[in-house]
Amino acid sequence: MKPLWTKKDLMSAASASDPSTYFLKNIDGVWGVSIDDRTIKKGDLFVALIGDKFNGHDFIENAIRKGAHGIIVSDKKLANKYNGLLVKDTKKALKQIAKFSRYRFKGTTIALTGSSGKTSTKHLLASSLKKFGKTHYTQGNNNNLIGLTLTLSRLHYDYQYCVLELGMNNTGEIRELTEIAKPDIALITNVSNSHIENFKNEKEIAAAKSEIFLGLNENGIAIINLDNLWSEYLIKKAKKVSAKIHLFGHSKYANTKITGIIDEKEGSTISYDNKKWHLKYLNTTQARNAIAAISVIKELKLCTTTSAKIISHIKPLSGRGEKLIINFGHKYKTYVIDDSYNANPDSMKAALSNFYKTKSKFDTYKTVLIIGDMLELGQNAKEMHLELIPMIKKINPNLLITIGAYSKKISDKLYKQINCSSFLTMPPLLKKITQFIKPNQLILIKGSNGTGLWKLIPIFKNLNQEKCDVA
Repeated sequence: MKPLWTKKDLMSAASASDPSTYFLKNIDGVWGVSIDDRTIKKGDLFVALIGDKFNGHDFIENAIRKGAHGIIVSDKKLANKYNGLLVKDTKKALKQIAKFSRYRFKGTTIALTGSSGKTSTKHLLASSLKKFGKTHYTQGNNNNLIGLTLTLSRLHYDYQYCVLELGMNNTGEIRELTEIAKPDIALITNVSNSHIENFKNEKEIAAAKSEIFLGLNENGIAIINLDNLWSEYLIKKAKKVSAKIHLFGHSKYANTKITGIIDEKEGSTISYDNKKWHLKYLNTTQARNAIAAISVIKELKLCTTTSAKIISHIKPLSGRGEKLIINFGHKYKTYVIDDSYNANPDSMKAALSNFYKTKSKFDTYKTVLIIGDMLELGQNAKEMHLELIPMIKKINPNLLITIGAYSKKISDKLYKQINCSSFLTMPPLLKKITQFIKPNQLILIKGSNGTGLWKLIPIFKNLNQEKCDVA
């Protein structure tokens, strides 16, 4: 197997010099790219980035000690001392390496964005594409500029598919990312008021998401959720760049037409394109992500039956609807739906709705809602949190636990009707959480990542937990 990067290609890509003349001396090349000395692997290239709170140049020795084959730095003395490549700006160099890598890649690149469902859709799509050829994809949710450039710098030129997740908090970010990604297919899962604190209104969010089409290659394809409020707006934006448009949703105009999505058994069943497709572990919200993935498969002219079989057995990712069991003995179990990774008003309402449906299958279990603040909602944050009250009242949980100042507003409204316990920050809850968790409970954990709800999961996992197949 050929190395990922040779000295010649790295120097050309990064516009770098070799002041010591010993960079990769007697070595064919590097086999990976890293910016973190803690996770670097033997044979990797270490790029010493400089951030607001760190300087990668401070960790060069540790990276070399762990087996780095080479380094890229912006300090000439260090370049000479450690036989590294020298550049003016290491962050810019990583970006140049990413662009070079994307240019030499001859496979198909799919980029996706959306207010929610990005990471799950990427996971479903990449998992099914592996059946058809070597597939490279964004790890975790590394969807910002550094994450994208690092992902592309690790792309093997002889792979068939590359799936890239693009995220944003502000306008203009997607434009920069898509110009680097240069996708052949661009997918927008949906548009909602996530991160609206940084925008004037939801239309601005739609405009920012639509920038993904600007990077499309010639004859590029735009895949759009026709069920979303902003679909017509996104279609107009896609037409401006002369993209081929693929629509998915319930409309008769959809290219991938949904005729029904229902809860069934432990997951959900989708009726689409005159077919029925059962997803063993994914709920109705995740089913829409699955349809988005199938839309890409159709445009690639790959076998949708094969992809559907693969996706039908995929479980939700950790923090995105994964189901866990806490064992309290031979007959006593508590079920936890871990949706702690993130939340916006739309995804929160969907999670509560799915929880209500799940509750009907566990009629002998007591229900617990652990709700954290939805962040970055701006001046209407209070109202958006209070809009959750009707759904919470419909669920009528035995216990409602809230974390954060905005979620506390919900508890303040409901404490006379529902047993509530509110916490402004996570540390006090972490100390008390085991007092609330009992046998025969059904628990939903949902909130923005910044609230720290994910810190509860290790505690639950230590309570004799195992993975679960329930919906």
